Order: sequence, then structure tokens, then C-alpha cells
Amino acid sequence: MHRLRNIAGFFGTIMKWYGALFVVPMLFAIGYGNALMPFVVPLVLSTGLGALLEWRFPDSELERADGFLLVILTWIAVSLFGALPYYWTGNGAFASPINAIFESVSGFTCTGSTVLNEISLDAHSHAIMLWRQLTQWIGGMGILVLAVAVLPRLSVGGAQFLDNEVPGPRMDRLTPHMAATARRLWILYVGASVLLFIIFLGLHYTGWAPEMDPFQSIAHALTTMPSGGFSPQGRSVEAFGAPAQWVIIVFMLVAAMNFTLLWRALLTGPKALFENTEFKTYIGIYLLGGVVVSLMLLSQGQFETIEQNFRHGLFQMGTFLTTTGYASTDFAIWSEDTLLILVAMMFISGCVGSTSGGLKVMRWIVGVKVIYREVLQRIHPSSVLPLRLNGRVLNQDVVRGATVLIVIYVGLFAVSTVLVTLDTHIAGEEMQIIEVVTAVTAALGNIGPGLGQVGPMENFTFFPVFSKFWLCLLMIAGRLEIMTCLVLFAPTYWND
Repeated sequence: MHRLRNIAGFFGTIMKWYGALFVVPMLFAIGYGNALMPFVVPLVLSTGLGALLEWRFPDSELERADGFLLVILTWIAVSLFGALPYYWTGNGAFASPINAIFESVSGFTCTGSTVLNEISLDAHSHAIMLWRQLTQWIGGMGILVLAVAVLPRLSVGGAQFLDNEVPGPRMDRLTPHMAATARRLWILYVGASVLLFIIFLGLHYTGWAPEMDPFQSIAHALTTMPSGGFSPQGRSVEAFGAPAQWVIIVFMLVAAMNFTLLWRALLTGPKALFENTEFKTYIGIYLLGGVVVSLMLLSQGQFETIEQNFRHGLFQMGTFLTTTGYASTDFAIWSEDTLLILVAMMFISGCVGSTSGGLKVMRWIVGVKVIYREVLQRIHPSSVLPLRLNGRVLNQDVVRGATVLIVIYVGLFAVSTVLVTLDTHIAGEEMQIIEVVTAVTAALGNIGPGLGQVGPMENFTFFPVFSKFWLCLLMIAGRLEIMTCLVLFAPTYWND
């Protein structure tokens, strides 16, 4: 119990200020004449619980190992409290508690999978749909990264738990102080989101994207930068036309870049980007895959013009590689060989230190280097072959961590596919294996849509309760990159 006591005060501080987020949808509720109670209740409960814990445990002190528990409990708590507005409305699929929790977890983890049969402002209020978008924006850069950036109490011990939340082998510091690094990352994140919002508004008022009104502009800015993919539109971004979709492609790619690298590039010039192996590999995969898919669409006559074939090909390559989960068209009807390339992207994803989910390009680079080194050492057993990346020798902890995570990721994917297949079969749901595989991959990689019954214009509502619960766990595990979650299952963690 000492670990719980250690984190109680810090957890209380986070939950107290987390309650303030519900003020944002409340303002929209007032402006659009929507109900306030779905947001008042979680605001009071979250703030009250946080204040109580903060008062009861004012002298909490974090040990480094406590960070694992704090991260897990924070993500579970914000997801449960975030589900209350959905469940309170009791509208459609949200009448089920597991559906409300699924939507909340999918939002905060920036997965983008949904249980909603009808997604529109006619079926759901502006305030509820705004909250749905806001959950992804908050979860994109990281709940605890935001907390460290703005809460003085957490700034001192921030390094003890931020590495457990931020995607990648480690969180690179832009300054000697973790709080200052967190603030700079959030400044970049907010700045890019505001810029995208302004561009969307410009497209709307100039007539280039008439459907992208102010509400749609803020809604899609909130879910593009976090690589989230939620949209208030039932058919995702299909309705907004070519100019808006080209803009989204650019910002999806930016969101899946390493933010510390991006910050340095803004200060020192673009040369920093092209000196980075991961960035060059990431862009190379995107361009090669996007062109190949576009040419395949063109050869199959999928769309009328060359521009349409390349736009949709590059868009869907981007949304799969960056794990954003948008759809510019119903790609589920494309040919199997085209879809195979897109599904392969689900296992690659963007760069470390980005808002992208999945395994990250960096780990695949390390994995390939490990395999190549093993081949060389078979030929020259006595040779010493250090692994290098960006001109530096890789730390063996990074190499071991990358290879272990790849193995665990694949193993968890395989086990989860079997569990979901058995559960859906017992429940009498007939699903093809590709549907189960892409549903599990979408959850674990925080990607969003799959194929078939879980395609871009479909939803996850038909899954049995256990499968939805398991997919929720996969979404959280994927967002926290699995190892943070596995630590809590080690008996020695609780005995230390």
C-alpha cells in the first residue's frame, strides 16, 4: 500500500485540475442550448475526489518506480470520468456503460474506434461531440505531460513518470528541466493546432471547403494533431473536399514526427530533420507506399481523375502510417492487394516522441539493425559490431527495449486475436478473420478503423462486452507502450 500512499497526493492534484476540462464543453452547451448536467456531474466528482486526496496526502513523495502506478491509474481514472457525459445522455449506443467507457478510452488514447451507429450533430449535441473531440486532443500529447507543464507540484518529480507515458524509448529533453521541456512540447502542439484551425477557417470562408464551418474547423483541428481521427461527421472527412484533405495530409504527417526533433528543426533549420535516420525512413516509407497505392488505384480506375487517385492514396497511406484513423473515402471497398499494403502500415506507425500510436519506425530500424548484426556475426564470429544510429552508438538498453517490445507487441496481438475470435464466436457474431485481426491491430496500435464490419464507415458496437473490455485494455496498453502496464503485474513491484 505504500505505493498508493506515495502517489495519492499527486493523483489528487491531477484529478482536481482534470475536472476543469469539463468547463470547455459546458461553454459549448450554454452556447448551443445543450444540457449542462452531463458535464457538471463529472466536474464535481473529479474535482471533489482530487481535492480530498490532495488534502489527505499533502506530503506525498514519488519514488521512480511509483511513476508506473501513477500513469496507469491516471489513464484509467480520466477514461472512466470521461465516460460519464456519454452515459449521462443515454443516447443510442451510449445507453450501455461499456459503450460509454469504450468511446472514452478510444478518445483519450487517440485510437478513434467508435461504438456510435450514427455520428452527426443531429443525433448528438454539439457539447457531447466537442467533448469527444477534446478527449483526443488532451490525450494526444499526454495527460501527464500537460500536468507537468502547468502544475508546479508535479514539475519536480515529472521525470519519474513522463518516460512511462510519452511514446518512444525515452523522452528527450529540450532543456535541463523536465517541466520546461513539457511546456515547449505543449507550446508546439497548441501552436500547430491553432494554425490548423485558422487554415480550416480560411478554407471555409474562401469557399474552398464550405462544409468546414467554425465548429467543424475546431473539431477537426482537435483530432488531427493528436493523430486521433474522431470526426463529428459519419463519413469522416469525406464531405470536406480536396483542399481540406490535402491540408489534413500535411498536418497528419507533422503530428507523427518526433516533437523534440521538430522543435529543434524550427530553431536551427530543416537540416536537423534530414540528419535524423528515423525521420528519413518515416518519410521514405510514406512516399513510397503512398505512390504505390495511388498508382494501384489509378490502374484499377478507382476514381475518375489522377488527382483523386493520388489524393485518396496518399491520404489513406498517411492515416494508416500515422495511426490517425481518418477516412477520405470508404477505402474498405478497395482491392485486397491495396488493402494489404495499408494493413502493413498499421504495424509500423510514426516516429517516437510523436502523437502517433503503434510500434514506431525507430524500433523497426533497431530491429533490422539487430538482425543484420546477427547475420554478420555468423560470418565473422569474433567481430565486435556496435549498433549505430544518427552517427552514435546505440545504448544496449535501447536495443534490448526495442526488440523486447516488438516481441511482446506481436505476442499480445496474437493472444488478443484468439481471445476476441473465441468471444465473438461464443456470442454468435460471425466475423471474418481479417475483421478480427484489424480490430485488434487498430486497438493495440491506437489506429481506429479496420476492415469489413469495423471499416471506416462502420463501428465496434456489435462486439460482445468482454471483447469491448479487452479492446479497451489494449488501447491503454498500446498508448502506454505495454511495458508500463506489465510492470504492475510483477510481484516484486509491490513487494519492494
